[in-house]
Amino acid sequence: MISKPKLRWVAAGLVVFALALSIVYAQRPAVIRLGIFTGGGWGVPSASTYAFVDGILERFEAEHPGVRVEYDSGIRHGDYPSWMADRILTGECPDVFLILDEDLLQYARLGVLKNLNPQISSDPDFQPDRYYPGTLERGRYDIQQFALPLEYNPEMMFVNISLLEKEGISIPDETWDVDDFYAICKQVTKDLDGNGTIDQFGVYGYDWRHAMTAYDVHLATQSGRLQLNQPSIVTAIGRLKELRQLEQETPPNQDDLDAGRVAFAPMSYAEFITYNPYPWRIKRYANFDWRCIPMPSQTKEDGFYSGSSLYMGISSRTLYANLSWSLLKAFCYEEQSQKEIVFNGLGVSPIVLDQYDPEIDGYYENIGISATLVDNIMKKNPQYSVELDDSDLLLLDTRIQSMIDGDDDLDLALMKLEQDLNLAKSEK
Repeated sequence: MISKPKLRWVAAGLVVFALALSIVYAQRPAVIRLGIFTGGGWGVPSASTYAFVDGILERFEAEHPGVRVEYDSGIRHGDYPSWMADRILTGECPDVFLILDEDLLQYARLGVLKNLNPQISSDPDFQPDRYYPGTLERGRYDIQQFALPLEYNPEMMFVNISLLEKEGISIPDETWDVDDFYAICKQVTKDLDGNGTIDQFGVYGYDWRHAMTAYDVHLATQSGRLQLNQPSIVTAIGRLKELRQLEQETPPNQDDLDAGRVAFAPMSYAEFITYNPYPWRIKRYANFDWRCIPMPSQTKEDGFYSGSSLYMGISSRTLYANLSWSLLKAFCYEEQSQKEIVFNGLGVSPIVLDQYDPEIDGYYENIGISATLVDNIMKKNPQYSVELDDSDLLLLDTRIQSMIDGDDDLDLALMKLEQDLNLAKSEK
């Protein structure tokens, strides 16, 4: 039997050992896992991902002694969804991670994402009105904020300045509307060599999505039911039929655009800064002058824009909720990080930055666009995308294209398409 004095020594030793362990544990750094992919998120190349991320992490770790952020490098954009799916299934979801536009609602519904409303409401330093209209709201589901926008890739309109100048047409300003757009397309669409075939065109790549954005079409009700038999949709498709008729069954192709035979083409911001003909960019459209302006809208007074978002969110299972919120803000909210989005990313900042900042103004000037133009586009009314799977989108593409090419009654055709789509959704 152990004597009482020895028991006291053993007990004291255990206390000392426990204290030592607690001190060692307290001194261990908190490790936050970050989920990111490399390269561009918009289908165009980028090599600046790690420089951008590492700069933010260096500042974050300096402001949070004893905290370390780790991430896996080398994950490509195309592999990222499956990489994340594996981490979620194995319970190894990163604390903070990038979210693709198409994955946001699924993550929110599956409970993968932490509801950010408590952090937002309790953080006096977080001001939601710093974001451009609609960009923060795109990260919500069922009134809960599940993600913050990191960057946005708005759609713009490519303009072949050389072609318009040759035709004696003024470059449209930022308030142009769909009537101006059609009038210019009609004026420039010609058979230049007189062989009976159109060889100069108004627009390439302008489809039903662009037309419906211009007319502020909302394809679904709040319950998610599709509603296609609307006057605005009939008008949008009617405008597309008029544009198609100008081409006289000779639609333009990518070669026509590359050769300078097309006046307009929808172009994302990421494509613009990738193909803008500067020495450090990919050379394209270098044999004529061109620029980008906002997409045309239904009226000169109202403007609508569409595009894609890249989000970041927090795992619902994180053990470091407050630190993860701080890291999320370091990427998606802090001024310096959002300026670096502009300088190093392939999108624009969802935060309203000072367009007169010499660094921002100088950067945009160097790539052939203006800070004012970007600001004007992002201040327009956002057009929300509708969640549709690939089979629904294929059916929409096929049937609407048939309406554009054919002579069917649009009201009846849209009513039938609406019934078919809603029936298909109810059976899934």
